[in-house]
Amino acid sequence: MKRKLISIVLVIAMAATLLAGCGSGKSGSDDSTATALDTDARKWDEDVTITWWLMGGSDEYYQYYWEEMKGLKAIQDSLGIKIDFKVATSYDSYLPMMAANNYPHVITAKNLEQYTGRLAGMFHDGVSISLNKYMEDGTMPNLKKITEEYPDIARDLKLDSGDYTFVSTLYDVNDSDDRAASSLYGLAIRADWLDAVAMEIPTNMQEWYDVLSAFKSQDPNGNGKADEEPVCMASTGWKYFLTAYGIDDDPIAMEDGTVVYGFMTDNYKQYLAEMNKWYQEGLIYNMFEQTSMEARQERVTNNFAGAWKADADHFDYTNSSSYLATLQQKAPDAKFAAVPWPKTADGKQWCYSDINTFNRDTTVITSNAEKDGVADAAAYLIDYMLGENGSNYVTWGIEGQSYEVVNGEKRLLEGMDEKVSFHGTEITTFNTYADPTTIALPSFGTVSEYVLSQKPDSYVEAVKTWSEGDTSYKMPPACQLSVEQEQQVEDITTDMKNYVTKMRQRFITGLEPLTNYDTYIQQVQLLGGTEYAQIWQQAYDAWKSR
Repeated sequence: MKRKLISIVLVIAMAATLLAGCGSGKSGSDDSTATALDTDARKWDEDVTITWWLMGGSDEYYQYYWEEMKGLKAIQDSLGIKIDFKVATSYDSYLPMMAANNYPHVITAKNLEQYTGRLAGMFHDGVSISLNKYMEDGTMPNLKKITEEYPDIARDLKLDSGDYTFVSTLYDVNDSDDRAASSLYGLAIRADWLDAVAMEIPTNMQEWYDVLSAFKSQDPNGNGKADEEPVCMASTGWKYFLTAYGIDDDPIAMEDGTVVYGFMTDNYKQYLAEMNKWYQEGLIYNMFEQTSMEARQERVTNNFAGAWKADADHFDYTNSSSYLATLQQKAPDAKFAAVPWPKTADGKQWCYSDINTFNRDTTVITSNAEKDGVADAAAYLIDYMLGENGSNYVTWGIEGQSYEVVNGEKRLLEGMDEKVSFHGTEITTFNTYADPTTIALPSFGTVSEYVLSQKPDSYVEAVKTWSEGDTSYKMPPACQLSVEQEQQVEDITTDMKNYVTKMRQRFITGLEPLTNYDTYIQQVQLLGGTEYAQIWQQAYDAWKSR
């Protein structure tokens, strides 16, 4: 597959050739083709070791997964920099590690959610360091060029102070492939049920209501029983219909730049009225109290649910444990279809997908790396992963062993999907080389190439469908609160959001009549709803002005 981003990375690589001799602590190279982007020939001293903390699963094998992954080992061998992975099984040790100043040289974590004050707070507290000097002295030429070539990425990676302090898996939000590769969740529907009731994929709320009503009354699963559950709301699926009303479950940015709290709008009242109608007519499998993914899976794979909040993996019929493959054992003719985000009454299509320039798993270099004299090595290593060779190692593994290039396109070699024993479990042979979709180590351009070329058509069609629409109303992760603003929001949100959640359920189930909506708004305001929006307005304005 030829992709714009791969071409750009190649151009970046050629443009950076002049930087090949720059940087401190690295031996030189006489190879005139060597670049600071993919410097396989340039070695670090063998005793350079970077400690790297990241989040793994609770299974025993995760303690060995990154350490033994052949693509990651090849990067270390190429650069002469060893990574000592510190794999955590939960975030319980995350903040205590910071408080004790006992953190490693590199941290990859959901720092946006886990650290008080987010990434700006982490920097101002002296945990993370600025990458600016490494971008300017030639140690991080990939990151420098990416920020020069992609203004959206540059804006989002930069703190309000002007410091670049973190890297992540990066996406070009203006590239259709990158948008698709980062749109892994959305609404799904039983396409065979649509055929059974002679209807099309719904595109707005009226069409959704008509389809769900038909599912309820026309026995599309064909068992002669009225046991269909038209839409399964498990795992917060109710949020996926908010786009039809132009709101999100966080503060939203109106087209005039005004930030509002969506759950205080007239549009939200319209949403509640529609959901109440669905509930009263038995169109919703009620999951407001129990939102487990296990319950959702049980409803879908046992031929009860007609629509649900889906993961792209549900569509992967090549995976025997996927929703589709499991359901087809019971209903061989079952088919899934991804559903576009429902349009507003005036035909506007908003997109609920979190399409952003960077992944929520972010990577920072810590002040302890500077203290131990390895910050430049850590910066160089991370930057290498942003280049073509480094990204290939992380995403595809090792050429000739896990993948080959045919007519300019990469493809996995035979046998990569075979299962092998790995520390008490089984993983695919490919995942002993690389893991592009779950390891959020820095890479650029190759993740979407992998996803769209290796996944089955049903998966690709789903992510492309869910990437359609306008995301400008969503508050981007890069719009970060200051430490003071974070504290103000924290003081407001617990009671306010608990109240909003309780009232949502009461309105939808009919325990609270919608004639009391104005009283609800007044209570949200008393709990800080207006102030909440104002704080986010300040942060949003600062983000736009970067």
